[in-house]
Amino acid sequence: MDSSFSIDVKKEKEQTQLLFAGDLNINHMSKIKSRIAETVDFSDNLNIHVTNPSGIDITFIQLIYSLKKTCEAHGKSFKINGNFSEEMYGLVSNAGFDKLFKL
Repeated sequence: MDSSFSIDVKKEKEQTQLLFAGDLNINHMSKIKSRIAETVDFSDNLNIHVTNPSGIDITFIQLIYSLKKTCEAHGKSFKINGNFSEEMYGLVSNAGFDKLFKL
């Protein structure tokens, strides 16, 4: 796993939980997508938690939105929440994505 970011996966009864941290941007997106493809099969509900990312960009937000739409298409629930620094909260909120992340 790349040390710039982390993705922890916890599988529970009918639910997969993904915990993201670190540098969540285009520089690592192919590795992030590969890790998700290895662990998420959309037969379970998906719960995502983003913890104090050091960086986030539109590619990560697009990925999250895509995961949400895929869950909906499979009839599964999708939940996301996050803990952001004040600066990161401002960036995400000003970009209009605070409702997606339930900030």
